[in-house]
Amino acid sequence: MPNNSGGHTIVELVIAMALAAILITAIYQIHAVRQKSYAQQQLAVEMQQNIRAAISLMKREIRMAGYDPAANDGLDSDGDTVIDNVEESAGTGIHIAGRSMIQISFDNDADRNIAPGERITYGFANLYDDNDNGIADAGAAPLGRQTGAGTLIPLAESIQAVGFAYAFDHNHDGNLDTDDGTLNGNIIWAFDSTPDDENDELTTDLDTGLPLVVPIPLSDIRAVRIWILARTRAPVRDHFDNRTYRVGDRTISSADKHPRRLIRATVYCRNMQL
Repeated sequence: MPNNSGGHTIVELVIAMALAAILITAIYQIHAVRQKSYAQQQLAVEMQQNIRAAISLMKREIRMAGYDPAANDGLDSDGDTVIDNVEESAGTGIHIAGRSMIQISFDNDADRNIAPGERITYGFANLYDDNDNGIADAGAAPLGRQTGAGTLIPLAESIQAVGFAYAFDHNHDGNLDTDDGTLNGNIIWAFDSTPDDENDELTTDLDTGLPLVVPIPLSDIRAVRIWILARTRAPVRDHFDNRTYRVGDRTISSADKHPRRLIRATVYCRNMQL
């Protein structure tokens, strides 16, 4: 009498198990690829959000440089016919104009005093940039923000390089100075090559590396250009970055698995000419 129990043969079970194994392997591989892609995208998004937040704050605060309502109200309160820093203003402005560090101040509450929160410094701490060239010694470091005489607090992580340059209006005609003295000329971007000395002046042409014809007082600065080169906090598998980046007057060549992003911004310091 025939057996109609409806069971499966061993061959059928083996084939089914093999097909299931193939399907599970394929699903796992697709999942692994998607997870890897997601992790890479997260690193890139984290890097971009990191530098965008930093550049946004820097632009907002640098734009405030020189804000000094008491000095700009046109009132001479001490009777010497001059609106001077001692009696009528807080002495706000740009105090350090280095190629890798900037310090600004603004009298936000108009009390003729610069509170710690009204004097801001941006740059790398000496711990991360021993030679002050604006390039992190260990490949990447936190970009710092300092208030008053405090310490540089990390503002953005995994920054490889930072740079600043400054345009000026030395003849006070309302226009940025150019290399040929005309409105159509190339704007002169410069920096103070010795920001630690007693002479707070722009001394060096960014493009040529040569000394300016005459040093420029920092009070004549009207615009600041910012460069920030960031990289992902971890290397990305199957990625290789061999591009060259220009940060201020420095050329940086990469050769590793860290994706990078270079962001540039120009800030016009409207308060510096009031």
